[in-house]
Amino acid sequence: MTKHLVLAAAAIAAFSASDAFAADADHGKQLYATCAACHGPTGAGNEALGAPPIAGMPAWYTVRQLNNFKTGVRGANPKDTHGQQMAPMAKMLGTDDDVADVAAYIETLK
Repeated sequence: MTKHLVLAAAAIAAFSASDAFAADADHGKQLYATCAACHGPTGAGNEALGAPPIAGMPAWYTVRQLNNFKTGVRGANPKDTHGQQMAPMAKMLGTDDDVADVAAYIETLK
């Protein structure tokens, strides 16, 4: 298995269906206020800032990406300027529950 497949499998295992059920999207909405500065209040993104649309993104995928930013898997390369912008934002989500909650909220955005 490649490194990326292993990371994906680990992320899916770490964010099981029971975790998705337990996530608090209302709390995630509060946490999303920081995200909205770049991704917009509806998650539509902002091309000028290099912030992609994230509305409706599956929670498991958002959890995986946020954790990749938090751990330096993404955003550590000096040539990855957008990743370098995102990494400190992801680190503001202090707990696994915060990550799951904001991911659950993002999944509800249309």
